[in-house]
Amino acid sequence: MAGCATGTDPAPGGATGTVAAPYELPSAAGRTEGKRTKPLDFGLAYSDTLPWMSDADLARALDDAVELGTTWIRADLAWTNIQPDSPTQYLWERFDRVAAAARERDLSVLATLGYTPQWSRDHACMTRHSTCPPADNARFAQFATEAVTRYAAMGVHAWQIWNEPNISGFWPGGPDPERYTDMLAQVSGAVRAADSEAFVLLGGLANADTEGGGKRQSAADFLDRSLKLGAGEHIDGISFHPFWRTLLPSTKTGDSPYERVDGARKSLTAVLKAYEQTGLEIWLTEAGSPTHGRGVAADSEQPGQDLTHATDDFQARITADAVRAADALGAVTKVFWYSHRDTKPPEANAAGSHYFGLIEYTGEHKPSFDAYRDAIADHRAQN
Repeated sequence: MAGCATGTDPAPGGATGTVAAPYELPSAAGRTEGKRTKPLDFGLAYSDTLPWMSDADLARALDDAVELGTTWIRADLAWTNIQPDSPTQYLWERFDRVAAAARERDLSVLATLGYTPQWSRDHACMTRHSTCPPADNARFAQFATEAVTRYAAMGVHAWQIWNEPNISGFWPGGPDPERYTDMLAQVSGAVRAADSEAFVLLGGLANADTEGGGKRQSAADFLDRSLKLGAGEHIDGISFHPFWRTLLPSTKTGDSPYERVDGARKSLTAVLKAYEQTGLEIWLTEAGSPTHGRGVAADSEQPGQDLTHATDDFQARITADAVRAADALGAVTKVFWYSHRDTKPPEANAAGSHYFGLIEYTGEHKPSFDAYRDAIADHRAQN
């Protein structure tokens, strides 16, 4: 869902089926031996907001990440922001500030490489949005070389290649695993050539259902096709975007967002196993729940399509549960809450995508801010 503003809504959130019992969360000692190779760690996803902040606002935003106890931030390193008007133009200054401010606070950065400037978009893409794929993958790879060379020297070594390529909102015309994998191969090669320490993630996959019209593919279906085309040779991990609106993350429905990671009939871990790619890490690079928007708010676990978002208190419960339940997903090594702060006031009654923040538009902390901080602290105390 994150990325340059395109007017698109997020992929569907939680399941709306019958409420079932939550997962039984195992202790660290109870996990399947060898399944998690790294400790579970936590981050905060900012999308494309940080580069546009004043120095004071940027400092406050990253101080929030430190206060929460997160060690990672996720931010867009958007090609269209750096070279908006021509291939000879470079506007690095805004992201320089982000990288420097993160390094000052010992925050690791996951940079999302994507979003094509108008001069380099595929002319067949019938939209003016930056989510159009590049007309020339080699040109995008050249940008990646320049960006990675610059920011690896500033301590940035984690790179996500595009965002939500499995839905038409971020890949106009509908998902195209063949074209995406070709782009991934070229860009990943450029990233690795520029940074020997690079960790490369497949583009964050939206929690969607495969549709007959071709506008969406489920994360598992898109991953299946991409791995068949050789994507696994070019990445160190995959990323997924679980969202919830009316259910706790630990609730089993047979097809809930976390079960789509590990537990559903065709889960991400099942696809990785089928292609003998279980060594790839799984990062949840956008996990969240909105608190405002059009429709009716859920104040507890209530299935129903008329419920579009959570109350403040229920969002806090979802946030804490997302941390606890992630511990049961042994293949998951990172969880990023999406997002830092709401982008519109509640009275705007805008699309729910504006209201995933831990902080209100006014700057006031929601209960979920404390819930995320406390859940991270509890997790670390127990592990």
